[in-house]
Amino acid sequence: MTFLTFMIVPQISFAHISKTFGNTTIEAGWLSEPPLAGDLNSIVLQVSRGASGEQTPVANALANLTLSVKSGTITKVLDFQPSPTTDGGYEGMVLPTRVGPYSLVLQGDVKGQKVDSEFKIEDVESKSIFSFPDSSIDTTNTNNINQQVQDGISKLSNDIQKSRDDLNKSQNEVLGIQQSVDRLQADSGITYLVLLTTLGISIAGIVMAGYLYSLLRDRKPARLD
Repeated sequence: MTFLTFMIVPQISFAHISKTFGNTTIEAGWLSEPPLAGDLNSIVLQVSRGASGEQTPVANALANLTLSVKSGTITKVLDFQPSPTTDGGYEGMVLPTRVGPYSLVLQGDVKGQKVDSEFKIEDVESKSIFSFPDSSIDTTNTNNINQQVQDGISKLSNDIQKSRDDLNKSQNEVLGIQQSVDRLQADSGITYLVLLTTLGISIAGIVMAGYLYSLLRDRKPARLD
């Protein structure tokens, strides 16, 4: 029995771009292909000189070159270092964050040979093309989110109830303070009334004593025959 296995993979081309400037050839591309958004990667250059089939790698080729990676209208200057494994090779580390086309812009010269060009390198892809299972239908993640939502609602309900209890307690305290003030005012009124009454009685006593004194003083003693 013969089994036939069919594999469907995304159609992605892995290629570096090569351009020639005079007798200098520069090849550019990604170190890891396909490049994926969110994965650390490097842009690699290979610089050589000479006729086709007789080219030799160029050391210190980037001394007079400015190299920038470009995404849309945004550019960033990259710091290229010599490759540890390839003569005439150079690597500039970058972490692509957006899906879409990228290019490498070169300006300057290589050993006197003018270079002013833009290399369109491989488009950066989304990790979703390799993801399995689809994270959008991850039931475990959905259950975790639902549990988090329920926990959040429960905590919110508890906070609301606690706020209500604190509000009721504050209202009761305010009512108690108001009642104390009312009692104090009532007590003050009674004390004031007592003072006025006492003062009135005292004044009346003084007036009465003065009146009696006047009567006794003006009264003449009776004559004895």
